[in-house]
Amino acid sequence: MSKSYHEISPLSSFCRLLCVLGLMFILSSCGWHEAKEVIITADSLDQTEHVIYDDTAALGRVIRSLDNPFGQLFQRNTLGKAYYYMGRNLEDKSRQVADATKCYIEADRLQIDDPIYRGRVNSCMGYICRQNNSDSLAFIFYERACKIYEENINEWYYAQSLLNIASCYIDLHLFTKADSILNIAKVLQLDDLYIARYYEKRGLYFEAQQQHDSVLMCFKHALTYRDNDRDKSYDYLKIMQAYYDMGDISLSIPYAHYILKHSTNPNYLVNVYYCMMQDAKKQNNTELLSYYSHARTDAQKQLRDDMIKYAEALPLVEEYLKDPHPLRWIKIVLFSFVALCVILTLSIFRYRKHTIIRMRVSDEQIVSLSAQVQEHQDKLEKQSKEHLYDKHLDKIRRKYPKPLNRWNEYCELKKEIQPYLQNWFMSLESLDLTNREKVFCVISFIYPQMATEDLANYLCVTKEALPVRKNRIAKKLGITSVELGVFLQKLANNK
Repeated sequence: MSKSYHEISPLSSFCRLLCVLGLMFILSSCGWHEAKEVIITADSLDQTEHVIYDDTAALGRVIRSLDNPFGQLFQRNTLGKAYYYMGRNLEDKSRQVADATKCYIEADRLQIDDPIYRGRVNSCMGYICRQNNSDSLAFIFYERACKIYEENINEWYYAQSLLNIASCYIDLHLFTKADSILNIAKVLQLDDLYIARYYEKRGLYFEAQQQHDSVLMCFKHALTYRDNDRDKSYDYLKIMQAYYDMGDISLSIPYAHYILKHSTNPNYLVNVYYCMMQDAKKQNNTELLSYYSHARTDAQKQLRDDMIKYAEALPLVEEYLKDPHPLRWIKIVLFSFVALCVILTLSIFRYRKHTIIRMRVSDEQIVSLSAQVQEHQDKLEKQSKEHLYDKHLDKIRRKYPKPLNRWNEYCELKKEIQPYLQNWFMSLESLDLTNREKVFCVISFIYPQMATEDLANYLCVTKEALPVRKNRIAKKLGITSVELGVFLQKLANNK
């Protein structure tokens, strides 16, 4: 009985919807394994060697593979970390600050489960804001990071975030709050790097209040905990500026020379060259003054270029704070629409199922009865074939109680026996066997009770060679030697 269009329509629609969703899921998940391997490698480098994974091509593939509804839902952490690492590369290596900011924003939206990464993302955005002198915005992100670390009891990152907040308070000239934060941070003396940063922030606190002696004390103290020239250059810069502000240019010059030798930071160089220009003026050395003036101009140009890059990122951060999830309502509408379609399809299918259940039962009964009839016919046909072959075999055995010697030639055997076993021989001919092997199969099929020794004598082989031949035939047929007899019996039903 044929089914009507109305009967199959709801089920068909539902199946199509599931197929589309399943196909989308499969296509989305194709690159998930590779993406996870990339992020595992990046995490390992980050945690063991403290370096940022710099294969931006691989990170780009991860983002392209996972930045879709399924990836955002099932691989949120992997995608979030990929955006974070990509942002670090774009900011630190290629100075593409605006693109880096977009990556940090996407990573923050995804809310990575690991609090360390959530805090880092917010710290990176806070740093970008500080480079634009947007201290109030920077404070928002640094405070977020601080709360994340405090709630998850990560003392080292919490202590570092306190120093970041203190920097914002200092820049905003909120010295009472800055002093309070620094007093809390002072208790958390964790390692040399942290202690050096603490004295650095304390030095900036005194610098903002023009307390030059205290500035010198703090930054000279910080130097004793530094272990690389880059960090020392910053301390030397502040010491140089303190001496200059105190009116002692001659004491600031050695620090300026050190910075020139060990740093290429344009912000440092602008200040260093200015100090050295004043020293050249004092010495009436016009040649040096001209050299330092041109060098300072080059450094200012580079500094302006860097500031422009950071300035391009600031509107992105401001927009993000105003509206962190601008597309959320679209996602909600789409999800609601899909859910509604699924619910309606299921409801229609369930309703139709109740209305056609009797017709379906009737169809199933007819199909079941037809299957039983067909099965019975097949069984009768098989029995008929088996009975017919048994009759033919009896005729052969009565006519030839023993195999004739001339049957060792397959052509002679086939000529005399094939008329009795026409279909069986057709099936045998389709097998990839030699004539000698076919002779063995025919004799084994017609005379299954024949003694092994008699069969060996008839085939003109030793008794020991007979199993070898049998095994070789079975191997060609893809069966065991024990199954060969049953296989030959079934050949009659192949045609």
